[in-house]
Amino acid sequence: MKQLQLRKYAKLILEVGVNLSKGQNLFLSAEAYHIDFLTILTEEAYKMGAGYVQVETDHPSLLKARIENAEQSTLENLPSWLDKKHNKIIEEEWARVRIFGPTDPDLLSTLDSEKLAVTQRCLSLASKPVSEACGAGKVSWCVVALPTPQWAAKVYNETASSSLEEKLWLEMVSILSLDEEDPTSFWREKAKRIQQRADKLMELSIERVHFHGGGTDLSVYCFESATWIGGAMTNVAGKPFVPNLPTEEIFTTPHKLKTEGQVKVVRPVEVLGRQVEGAWFEFSKGKVTSYGAEKNQAALDDFFAMCPNASYLGELALVDADSPIFQSGKIFRCILFDENASCHIALGNGYPMAAPNGLSMSPSEREKMGVNSSLMHTDFMIGGEEVEVTGYDAKGNTTPIIRSGRFVI
Repeated sequence: MKQLQLRKYAKLILEVGVNLSKGQNLFLSAEAYHIDFLTILTEEAYKMGAGYVQVETDHPSLLKARIENAEQSTLENLPSWLDKKHNKIIEEEWARVRIFGPTDPDLLSTLDSEKLAVTQRCLSLASKPVSEACGAGKVSWCVVALPTPQWAAKVYNETASSSLEEKLWLEMVSILSLDEEDPTSFWREKAKRIQQRADKLMELSIERVHFHGGGTDLSVYCFESATWIGGAMTNVAGKPFVPNLPTEEIFTTPHKLKTEGQVKVVRPVEVLGRQVEGAWFEFSKGKVTSYGAEKNQAALDDFFAMCPNASYLGELALVDADSPIFQSGKIFRCILFDENASCHIALGNGYPMAAPNGLSMSPSEREKMGVNSSLMHTDFMIGGEEVEVTGYDAKGNTTPIIRSGRFVI
Protein backbone atom coordinates (compact mmCIF):
# COMPACT_ATOMS: atom_id res chain seq x y z
CA MET A 1 0.00 0.00 0.00
CA LYS A 2 2.75 2.47 0.94
CA GLN A 3 4.59 1.92 -2.36
CA LEU A 4 1.38 2.72 -4.24
CA GLN A 5 0.91 5.87 -2.15
CA LEU A 6 4.51 6.94 -2.81
CA ARG A 7 3.97 6.49 -6.56
CA LYS A 8 0.83 8.62 -6.34
CA TYR A 9 2.81 11.21 -4.38
CA ALA A 10 5.56 11.30 -6.99
CA LYS A 11 3.05 11.74 -9.81
CA LEU A 12 1.24 14.47 -7.86
CA ILE A 13 4.50 16.38 -7.36
CA LEU A 14 5.47 16.10 -11.02
CA GLU A 15 2.05 16.59 -12.61
CA VAL A 16 0.62 19.25 -10.29
CA GLY A 17 3.56 20.53 -8.25
CA VAL A 18 6.00 21.50 -11.00
CA ASN A 19 3.76 20.50 -13.95
CA LEU A 20 6.74 18.91 -15.69
CA SER A 21 6.86 19.27 -19.49
CA LYS A 22 8.24 16.75 -21.94
CA GLY A 23 11.92 17.46 -22.49
CA GLN A 24 12.20 19.70 -19.39
CA ASN A 25 15.09 19.14 -17.00
CA LEU A 26 14.39 18.49 -13.32
CA PHE A 27 16.46 19.27 -10.23
CA LEU A 28 15.68 17.25 -7.08
CA SER A 29 17.17 17.88 -3.62
CA ALA A 30 16.72 16.09 -0.30
CA GLU A 31 18.63 14.44 2.50
CA ALA A 32 20.22 11.13 1.55
CA TYR A 33 17.73 9.36 3.84
CA HIS A 34 15.10 9.86 1.14
CA ILE A 35 17.04 8.24 -1.72
CA ASP A 36 14.35 5.60 -2.31
CA PHE A 37 11.71 8.24 -2.94
CA LEU A 38 14.14 10.29 -5.03
CA THR A 39 14.54 7.18 -7.18
CA ILE A 40 10.76 6.87 -7.57
CA LEU A 41 10.54 10.56 -8.52
CA THR A 42 13.31 10.09 -11.06
CA GLU A 43 11.62 7.06 -12.60
CA GLU A 44 8.28 8.84 -12.90
CA ALA A 45 9.93 11.95 -14.31
CA TYR A 46 11.59 10.01 -17.10
CA LYS A 47 8.30 8.24 -17.82
CA MET A 48 6.82 11.72 -18.34
CA GLY A 49 9.59 12.56 -20.80
CA ALA A 50 11.99 14.56 -18.62
CA GLY A 51 15.10 15.66 -20.46
CA TYR A 52 17.46 15.07 -17.54
CA VAL A 53 17.01 14.56 -13.80
CA GLN A 54 19.73 15.89 -11.50
CA VAL A 55 19.57 14.60 -7.91
CA GLU A 56 21.42 16.39 -5.11
CA THR A 57 21.54 14.86 -1.64
CA ASP A 58 23.15 15.93 1.60
CA HIS A 59 23.51 14.71 5.16
CA PRO A 60 23.42 16.75 8.38
CA SER A 61 26.79 15.37 9.49
CA LEU A 62 28.48 17.14 6.56
CA LEU A 63 27.38 20.60 7.67
CA LYS A 64 28.26 19.72 11.25
CA ALA A 65 31.75 18.66 10.16
CA ARG A 66 32.31 21.99 8.42
CA ILE A 67 31.01 24.22 11.20
CA GLU A 68 32.89 22.37 13.92
CA ASN A 69 36.19 21.81 12.12
CA ALA A 70 36.71 24.29 9.27
CA GLU A 71 38.77 27.41 9.84
CA GLN A 72 36.63 30.51 10.37
CA SER A 73 38.30 32.26 7.43
CA THR A 74 37.14 29.55 5.00
CA LEU A 75 33.43 29.61 5.85
CA GLU A 76 32.70 32.15 3.13
CA ASN A 77 34.30 29.92 0.50
CA LEU A 78 31.96 28.36 -2.06
CA PRO A 79 32.76 26.52 -5.31
CA SER A 80 33.12 28.90 -8.23
CA TRP A 81 30.97 26.66 -10.42
CA LEU A 82 27.88 27.21 -8.25
CA ASP A 83 27.09 30.45 -10.07
CA LYS A 84 27.20 28.66 -13.42
CA LYS A 85 24.93 25.89 -12.13
CA HIS A 86 22.37 28.37 -10.82
CA ASN A 87 22.44 30.43 -14.01
CA LYS A 88 21.91 27.34 -16.18
CA ILE A 89 18.93 26.25 -14.07
CA ILE A 90 17.38 29.65 -14.79
CA GLU A 91 18.39 29.95 -18.45
CA GLU A 92 17.28 26.42 -19.33
CA GLU A 93 14.06 26.71 -17.28
CA TRP A 94 14.58 23.66 -15.14
CA ALA A 95 11.88 22.57 -12.69
CA ARG A 96 12.93 22.25 -9.04
CA VAL A 97 11.63 19.99 -6.26
CA ARG A 98 12.91 20.24 -2.70
CA ILE A 99 11.97 17.64 -0.09
CA PHE A 100 11.81 18.56 3.59
CA GLY A 101 12.45 15.68 5.98
CA PRO A 102 15.28 16.16 8.49
CA THR A 103 17.07 13.26 10.15
CA ASP A 104 18.45 15.63 12.78
CA PRO A 105 15.87 18.41 13.33
CA ASP A 106 17.88 19.92 16.21
CA LEU A 107 21.22 20.00 14.39
CA LEU A 108 21.41 23.73 13.65
CA SER A 109 20.56 24.71 17.22
CA THR A 110 23.62 22.76 18.45
CA LEU A 111 26.14 24.49 16.18
CA ASP A 112 28.12 27.68 16.75
CA SER A 113 25.60 30.38 15.86
CA GLU A 114 28.17 32.90 14.60
CA LYS A 115 29.87 30.42 12.27
CA LEU A 116 26.51 29.09 11.13
CA ALA A 117 25.25 32.59 10.33
CA VAL A 118 28.28 33.26 8.11
CA THR A 119 27.73 29.98 6.26
CA GLN A 120 23.99 30.51 5.79
CA ARG A 121 24.42 34.08 4.57
CA CYS A 122 26.92 32.97 1.92
CA LEU A 123 24.63 30.19 0.75
CA SER A 124 21.69 32.61 0.60
CA LEU A 125 23.70 35.07 -1.47
CA ALA A 126 24.84 32.34 -3.84
CA SER A 127 21.34 30.97 -4.36
CA LYS A 128 19.63 34.38 -4.57
CA PRO A 129 19.43 34.37 -8.40
CA VAL A 130 17.52 31.07 -8.33
CA SER A 131 15.31 32.25 -5.46
CA GLU A 132 14.48 35.41 -7.39
CA ALA A 133 13.81 33.40 -10.56
CA CYS A 134 11.39 31.18 -8.61
CA GLY A 135 9.64 34.23 -7.15
CA ALA A 136 9.38 35.77 -10.62
CA GLY A 137 7.93 32.61 -12.18
CA LYS A 138 10.96 31.94 -14.36
CA VAL A 139 11.47 28.57 -12.66
CA SER A 140 8.64 26.21 -11.67
CA TRP A 141 9.26 24.82 -8.21
CA CYS A 142 7.60 22.74 -5.53
CA VAL A 143 8.43 22.08 -1.88
CA VAL A 144 7.12 18.85 -0.33
CA ALA A 145 7.86 16.73 2.73
CA LEU A 146 8.60 13.16 3.74
CA PRO A 147 8.68 11.89 7.33
CA THR A 148 11.68 10.65 9.26
CA PRO A 149 11.71 8.99 12.69
CA GLN A 150 13.39 12.06 14.18
CA TRP A 151 10.95 14.55 12.68
CA ALA A 152 8.01 12.38 13.77
CA ALA A 153 9.42 12.35 17.30
CA LYS A 154 9.20 16.17 17.33
CA VAL A 155 5.61 16.15 16.11
CA TYR A 156 4.36 13.59 18.62
CA ASN A 157 6.82 14.32 21.45
CA GLU A 158 7.81 10.67 21.65
CA THR A 159 10.96 8.61 21.10
CA ALA A 160 12.01 8.30 17.48
CA SER A 161 11.06 5.01 15.83
CA SER A 162 10.08 3.57 12.46
CA SER A 163 6.51 3.07 13.72
CA LEU A 164 6.30 6.75 14.63
CA GLU A 165 7.56 7.65 11.16
CA GLU A 166 4.77 5.50 9.70
CA LYS A 167 2.23 7.25 11.94
CA LEU A 168 3.30 10.63 10.56
CA TRP A 169 3.21 9.29 7.02
CA LEU A 170 -0.39 8.12 7.43
CA GLU A 171 -1.33 11.58 8.70
CA MET A 172 0.33 13.10 5.64
CA VAL A 173 -1.50 10.67 3.34
CA SER A 174 -4.80 12.06 4.59
CA ILE A 175 -3.71 15.73 4.37
CA LEU A 176 -2.29 15.22 0.87
CA SER A 177 -5.36 13.20 -0.23
CA LEU A 178 -3.12 10.36 -1.39
CA ASP A 179 -5.94 8.03 -0.33
CA GLU A 180 -7.98 9.43 -3.24
CA GLU A 181 -8.16 7.28 -6.36
CA ASP A 182 -6.63 10.11 -8.42
CA PRO A 183 -4.80 12.65 -6.20
CA THR A 184 -3.68 14.62 -9.26
CA SER A 185 -7.26 15.34 -10.36
CA PHE A 186 -8.28 16.05 -6.77
CA TRP A 187 -5.56 18.68 -6.33
CA ARG A 188 -6.19 20.29 -9.69
CA GLU A 189 -9.81 20.83 -8.68
CA LYS A 190 -8.82 22.00 -5.21
CA ALA A 191 -6.37 24.50 -6.70
CA LYS A 192 -9.21 25.93 -8.80
CA ARG A 193 -11.43 26.34 -5.72
CA ILE A 194 -8.66 28.11 -3.80
CA GLN A 195 -8.03 30.43 -6.75
CA GLN A 196 -11.73 31.29 -6.93
CA ARG A 197 -11.45 32.62 -3.38
CA ALA A 198 -8.40 34.66 -4.39
CA ASP A 199 -10.31 36.02 -7.40
CA LYS A 200 -13.08 37.16 -5.05
CA LEU A 201 -10.60 39.21 -3.04
CA MET A 202 -9.32 40.85 -6.22
CA GLU A 203 -12.89 41.75 -7.19
CA LEU A 204 -13.28 43.51 -3.85
CA SER A 205 -10.18 45.69 -4.50
CA ILE A 206 -8.91 45.24 -0.96
CA GLU A 207 -6.53 48.03 0.05
CA ARG A 208 -5.94 46.99 3.65
CA VAL A 209 -6.29 43.73 5.56
CA HIS A 210 -6.84 44.08 9.29
CA PHE A 211 -6.24 41.32 11.86
CA HIS A 212 -7.80 41.75 15.30
CA GLY A 213 -7.99 39.50 18.35
CA GLY A 214 -5.84 37.27 20.51
CA GLY A 215 -3.24 39.95 21.14
CA THR A 216 -3.08 41.04 17.49
CA ASP A 217 -4.10 44.40 16.04
CA LEU A 218 -2.37 44.62 12.68
CA SER A 219 -3.07 46.41 9.39
CA VAL A 220 -1.28 45.19 6.26
CA TYR A 221 -1.63 47.34 3.14
CA CYS A 222 -1.86 45.88 -0.34
CA PHE A 223 -0.88 47.37 -3.68
CA GLU A 224 -3.61 48.90 -5.80
CA SER A 225 -4.76 46.16 -8.20
CA ALA A 226 -2.74 43.61 -6.22
CA THR A 227 -2.85 40.03 -7.41
CA TRP A 228 -4.03 37.44 -4.91
CA ILE A 229 -2.70 33.96 -5.69
CA GLY A 230 -4.15 30.70 -4.46
CA GLY A 231 -3.71 27.05 -5.31
CA ALA A 232 -1.50 27.43 -8.36
CA MET A 233 0.93 30.06 -9.57
CA THR A 234 1.66 30.67 -13.26
CA ASN A 235 5.17 30.78 -14.66
CA VAL A 236 6.33 33.17 -17.37
CA ALA A 237 5.46 30.57 -20.02
CA GLY A 238 1.84 30.59 -18.82
CA LYS A 239 1.97 27.13 -17.22
CA PRO A 240 0.43 26.61 -13.77
CA PHE A 241 2.40 25.02 -10.96
CA VAL A 242 1.77 24.56 -7.23
CA PRO A 243 4.83 25.63 -5.22
CA ASN A 244 3.74 23.96 -1.98
CA LEU A 245 2.06 20.60 -1.50
CA PRO A 246 -0.07 20.68 0.55
CA THR A 247 -1.42 24.21 0.07
CA GLU A 248 -4.42 25.93 1.63
CA GLU A 249 -3.46 29.60 1.35
CA ILE A 250 -4.31 32.61 -0.74
CA PHE A 251 -1.55 35.19 -0.66
CA THR A 252 -0.24 38.45 -2.01
CA THR A 253 2.80 40.68 -1.65
CA PRO A 254 2.04 43.67 0.60
CA HIS A 255 3.53 47.15 0.30
CA LYS A 256 6.87 47.16 2.04
CA LEU A 257 6.39 50.47 3.88
CA LYS A 258 2.77 50.36 5.01
CA THR A 259 2.29 47.73 7.72
CA GLU A 260 1.16 49.12 11.08
CA GLY A 261 0.38 47.65 14.50
CA GLN A 262 1.30 44.67 16.60
CA VAL A 263 0.99 40.95 16.03
CA LYS A 264 1.24 37.79 18.11
CA VAL A 265 2.71 34.65 16.52
CA VAL A 266 0.55 31.65 17.39
CA ARG A 267 2.79 28.70 16.40
CA PRO A 268 6.48 27.87 16.85
CA VAL A 269 8.65 28.88 13.89
CA GLU A 270 12.10 27.63 12.97
CA VAL A 271 14.39 30.62 12.52
CA LEU A 272 17.97 29.89 11.46
CA GLY A 273 17.66 26.38 12.84
CA ARG A 274 16.18 27.30 16.23
CA GLN A 275 12.55 26.94 17.31
CA VAL A 276 11.23 30.38 18.22
CA GLU A 277 8.13 30.30 20.40
CA GLY A 278 5.82 33.04 21.66
CA ALA A 279 7.14 35.64 19.21
CA TRP A 280 5.57 39.06 18.75
CA PHE A 281 6.30 42.05 16.49
CA GLU A 282 5.41 45.73 16.38
CA PHE A 283 5.40 47.52 13.01
CA SER A 284 5.61 51.18 12.07
CA LYS A 285 5.80 52.37 8.44
CA GLY A 286 6.24 48.77 7.41
CA LYS A 287 9.26 48.03 9.56
CA VAL A 288 9.58 45.85 12.66
CA THR A 289 10.41 48.39 15.34
CA SER A 290 10.14 46.11 18.36
CA TYR A 291 9.97 42.37 18.87
CA GLY A 292 10.41 39.59 21.37
CA ALA A 293 9.90 35.89 22.02
CA GLU A 294 9.37 33.57 24.95
CA LYS A 295 11.99 31.17 23.58
CA ASN A 296 15.04 31.74 21.37
CA GLN A 297 14.70 35.48 20.85
CA ALA A 298 18.40 35.45 19.94
CA ALA A 299 17.45 33.66 16.72
CA LEU A 300 15.34 36.69 15.78
CA ASP A 301 18.29 38.95 16.60
CA ASP A 302 20.45 36.96 14.18
CA PHE A 303 17.68 36.90 11.58
CA PHE A 304 17.33 40.68 11.47
CA ALA A 305 21.11 41.12 11.50
CA MET A 306 21.56 39.00 8.37
CA CYS A 307 19.70 41.39 6.06
CA PRO A 308 18.32 44.92 6.68
CA ASN A 309 15.18 44.19 4.63
CA ALA A 310 14.33 41.18 6.81
CA SER A 311 12.51 43.73 8.99
CA TYR A 312 9.83 44.28 6.32
CA LEU A 313 7.04 42.08 5.01
CA GLY A 314 7.22 40.16 1.74
CA GLU A 315 4.04 38.10 1.99
CA LEU A 316 0.52 38.18 3.45
CA ALA A 317 -1.40 34.89 3.38
CA LEU A 318 -4.90 33.89 4.45
CA VAL A 319 -5.83 30.38 5.63
CA ASP A 320 -8.91 29.33 7.56
CA ALA A 321 -9.81 26.66 10.11
CA ASP A 322 -11.21 24.32 7.46
CA SER A 323 -7.62 23.48 6.53
CA PRO A 324 -7.07 19.76 7.20
CA ILE A 325 -3.74 20.69 8.76
CA PHE A 326 -5.49 22.93 11.29
CA GLN A 327 -8.17 20.28 11.79
CA SER A 328 -5.51 17.69 12.66
CA GLY A 329 -4.72 19.67 15.82
CA LYS A 330 -1.02 19.06 15.29
CA ILE A 331 1.93 21.42 15.25
CA PHE A 332 4.11 19.81 12.59
CA ARG A 333 7.28 21.84 13.24
CA CYS A 334 7.61 22.08 9.48
CA ILE A 335 6.80 25.44 7.90
CA LEU A 336 5.35 23.76 4.81
CA PHE A 337 2.57 22.27 6.92
CA ASP A 338 2.25 24.80 9.74
CA GLU A 339 1.89 27.81 7.41
CA ASN A 340 -1.04 26.04 5.78
CA ALA A 341 -2.86 25.78 9.10
CA SER A 342 -3.08 29.50 9.82
CA CYS A 343 -3.04 32.99 8.35
CA HIS A 344 0.55 34.15 8.21
CA ILE A 345 2.93 36.92 7.28
CA ALA A 346 6.45 36.47 5.95
CA LEU A 347 9.32 38.72 6.89
CA GLY A 348 11.75 39.17 4.02
CA ASN A 349 11.59 38.71 0.28
CA GLY A 350 8.38 39.44 -1.63
CA TYR A 351 6.93 37.81 -4.76
CA PRO A 352 7.09 40.08 -7.84
CA MET A 353 4.31 38.14 -9.59
CA ALA A 354 1.82 39.32 -6.94
CA ALA A 355 2.59 43.01 -7.50
CA PRO A 356 1.06 45.01 -10.38
CA ASN A 357 3.34 44.56 -13.42
CA GLY A 358 5.96 43.19 -11.04
CA LEU A 359 7.33 40.67 -13.52
CA SER A 360 8.02 43.32 -16.15
CA MET A 361 10.00 45.53 -13.77
CA SER A 362 13.68 45.49 -12.90
CA PRO A 363 14.62 44.64 -9.29
CA SER A 364 15.32 48.32 -8.59
CA GLU A 365 11.95 49.34 -10.03
CA ARG A 366 10.15 46.77 -7.88
CA GLU A 367 12.00 47.96 -4.80
CA LYS A 368 11.05 51.56 -5.58
CA MET A 369 7.40 50.54 -5.97
CA GLY A 370 7.44 48.86 -2.56
CA VAL A 371 8.15 45.16 -3.20
CA ASN A 372 10.57 43.97 -0.54
CA SER A 373 13.84 42.36 -1.62
CA SER A 374 15.76 40.32 0.92
CA LEU A 375 17.99 37.29 1.41
CA MET A 376 15.45 36.05 3.94
CA HIS A 377 11.86 34.82 3.74
CA THR A 378 10.40 33.33 6.91
CA ASP A 379 6.71 32.77 7.63
CA PHE A 380 5.12 33.54 10.99
CA MET A 381 1.63 32.21 11.74
CA ILE A 382 -0.73 34.85 13.14
CA GLY A 383 -4.26 33.50 12.58
CA GLY A 384 -6.63 31.52 14.73
CA GLU A 385 -10.28 31.12 15.62
CA GLU A 386 -10.06 34.17 17.91
CA VAL A 387 -8.57 36.42 15.18
CA GLU A 388 -10.98 38.27 12.91
CA VAL A 389 -9.81 39.31 9.44
CA THR A 390 -11.46 42.25 7.70
CA GLY A 391 -10.80 43.87 4.34
CA TYR A 392 -11.05 47.59 3.59
CA ASP A 393 -11.16 49.14 0.13
CA ALA A 394 -9.84 52.61 -0.76
CA LYS A 395 -13.20 54.18 0.11
CA GLY A 396 -13.26 52.67 3.57
CA ASN A 397 -15.90 50.02 2.78
CA THR A 398 -15.45 46.93 4.92
CA THR A 399 -15.74 43.28 3.98
CA PRO A 400 -15.60 40.49 6.58
CA ILE A 401 -13.07 37.93 5.32
CA ILE A 402 -12.62 35.52 8.24
CA ARG A 403 -14.88 35.17 11.27
CA SER A 404 -14.57 32.53 14.01
CA GLY A 405 -11.65 31.11 12.09
CA ARG A 406 -13.49 30.55 8.79
CA PHE A 407 -13.78 32.36 5.48
CA VAL A 408 -17.04 34.22 5.01
CA ILE A 409 -16.33 35.70 1.57
